[in-house]
Amino acid sequence: MRWWDKLRGVATETPPAPAQQDAPGSESAPIPEALPVAEVAPVPESGPAEVSEPLVALTPDITVPQDGSVTQDVAPVPETPRVPEPTPPENFWGKAWAFLNTPIPGTPSFRMEGEAVERLRERLTRTRGQLVDRVRNLFRGRAHVDGDTWDALEEILLEADLGPNLTEQAMDHLRAGLKAGTVTPDGLTRELATFLAGRLGPARPWEPDPDCLSVVTLVGVNGAGKTTTLGKLARRLVLENRKVVVAAADTFRAAAVEQLAVWAARSDVPVIRHAEGGDAAAVVFDAVRAAKARDAGVLLVDTAGRLQNKANLMAELAKIGRVLDREAPDAVRETWLVLDATTGQNGLRQAEVFGQAVPLTGVVLTKLDGTAKGGVVFSIQSQLGIPVRLAGLGEGVTDLRDFDPGVFVSALFEDEQPPEA
Repeated sequence: MRWWDKLRGVATETPPAPAQQDAPGSESAPIPEALPVAEVAPVPESGPAEVSEPLVALTPDITVPQDGSVTQDVAPVPETPRVPEPTPPENFWGKAWAFLNTPIPGTPSFRMEGEAVERLRERLTRTRGQLVDRVRNLFRGRAHVDGDTWDALEEILLEADLGPNLTEQAMDHLRAGLKAGTVTPDGLTRELATFLAGRLGPARPWEPDPDCLSVVTLVGVNGAGKTTTLGKLARRLVLENRKVVVAAADTFRAAAVEQLAVWAARSDVPVIRHAEGGDAAAVVFDAVRAAKARDAGVLLVDTAGRLQNKANLMAELAKIGRVLDREAPDAVRETWLVLDATTGQNGLRQAEVFGQAVPLTGVVLTKLDGTAKGGVVFSIQSQLGIPVRLAGLGEGVTDLRDFDPGVFVSALFEDEQPPEA
């Protein structure tokens, strides 16, 4: 055998590929051989198979009729209603307008409402004990009011810092009501609350003018809380989605500019500042230019703390006022005296002197939560005619609240329920 035949013989030893079978019934189809019978192991004799768990039909809706066909009832799928998509603004300016008019979510309230009323009641505990509780105990169970009782009432009102003028007016009012028979001795405390509420007048909350620049200048003595008040006010305005610029015009006190810069950084507002000891009016001049360039809505001016007997510092306030008159003639001007409520009647003297240098338009009462001399609130409005704009109830940013006379009197005379102012 030739060598290539040997190779061919080796190749034929490999299993051939299965040939294509002819169609059944054709003559060439091979006859299949009989398949070998597989040996099956005998089934052991045993009882019926036990089922440990009941059979659960996976498709309960399938039914098997007699003819063996299987049908299945399928519940119709409800159609999902189509929600129309919101129509976006037509152009970029419409989107920008919608964004600017969307309130910031979670903006805290600065009104005297809700939990702030309860906190105000707690903060007025010392004033209430000094004024209301003592008056109530003085007239409780009395059928007549003698001279000694009136003297005791006068002492209570003066110690609560209502001032001599307002104290005399209040006592004349109570005497007239008792003489006319419209008030009983037990009702004198409620009548006092009604009288004081009328002296405060209605609430006058402050809102910046949306159409022009609003300039708020804070004045007051050292330690009254001007810088802290300005920082809280700036934070409030930012939360209300307003553009704010701060003028660090307190160039007299050491580290005053740095303190204000920290407050401004917390609210992310720009600060216009000069070197320590510089001209405060020049700072205000640059701040007005910066506010106009940035299209700001509010300019907050922090001034140096000064005593009312410092003529040169009081003249500096007048100079700042002249700069504002020249550089921002169309601006809405506010000058607020920041007054420490614990100073009592000394605050009235401060207001009188500051009012001679600059026209005061409002008062901010700080530290109202820790004083027993809250009666100064009534003296400010009655004697000076200046409304209390804001009141500080604590150290938090949201503790600087709009002053509401009706809420204040109700919180002070909580058990007497005086009428609203």
